[in-house]
Amino acid sequence: MLRITRIGKHFAAEISGVDLSVDLDESTFSQVANAFFDNEVVVFRDQRLTPAQQIAFTRRFGPLEAHVRKESRLAGHDEIFILSNKVDENGKAIGAQDAGRFWHSDLSYKREPSLLSALYAVEVPVKDGVALGNTYFASTSAAYQALSPAMKERVANLRNVHSYREYRLKNYAAQLEDMRLGIRTVQEHAPTPEQLASVPDTEMAVVRVHPVTKRNCLFINEGHTSALVGMPRAEGDALLAELYAHITQPEFIYGHSWRPGDLLMWDNIAVQHKATFDYDPLPRLLYRTTVRGPAVV
Repeated sequence: MLRITRIGKHFAAEISGVDLSVDLDESTFSQVANAFFDNEVVVFRDQRLTPAQQIAFTRRFGPLEAHVRKESRLAGHDEIFILSNKVDENGKAIGAQDAGRFWHSDLSYKREPSLLSALYAVEVPVKDGVALGNTYFASTSAAYQALSPAMKERVANLRNVHSYREYRLKNYAAQLEDMRLGIRTVQEHAPTPEQLASVPDTEMAVVRVHPVTKRNCLFINEGHTSALVGMPRAEGDALLAELYAHITQPEFIYGHSWRPGDLLMWDNIAVQHKATFDYDPLPRLLYRTTVRGPAVV
């Protein structure tokens, strides 16, 4: 029997009583989909999924995206993006180690940004009985509702630029700082000029209406937003910093402690997320599928 248990204050729930390795009937899938969009983040514990089964389940929400970083895709399954600090025999990263250093929404820089992501935990680092590598989520819909009327009016018609190139520059700077501090950094594949050219900067409305729930969401994030359109840089950066701080207040955050077999799904329009990197050199391995959303204007 399917059960839905709220685990966060404003959002996030655990869905139990369902086995995602089998093809869900339409009624059960409809309940799962409704619970997902209502709660914005959901976790299914103790799943045993092959890559093909993860792909099949998430594909029911819409077409899947293959990440621009081809070297971080799972061999034979382009739809799966590997998140890991593990390396091959040559010391090269087998997946993306640096994903999630900053608050972000997956693929928000694309003309058709992601609707949702699903991350499956294969290996979870544990030290002294405590799981490491938590992922934190912030509800941009709850944050929007909590804005003052004056701020809602101020941001109502603003637009912001989302940039994958900007994100890579921020990550590169963070890696240089890690090396300066003596923190181990896995040698990753740098994106090629062709990869960067395939994802040009894109303008988005700051306030985005969710296509399913019709909730207003703040569609900005520190990882991918490079600037506010038509606003002096200093003024725009100050406003963005104020909004980022508002979105990531503890009241709007759910922190997920991973267990092997977790399939965690999040709504990339209604929430943004951030990783923690407290586990290296303990191995961590997760597989992500990403569902493409509608084009935005």
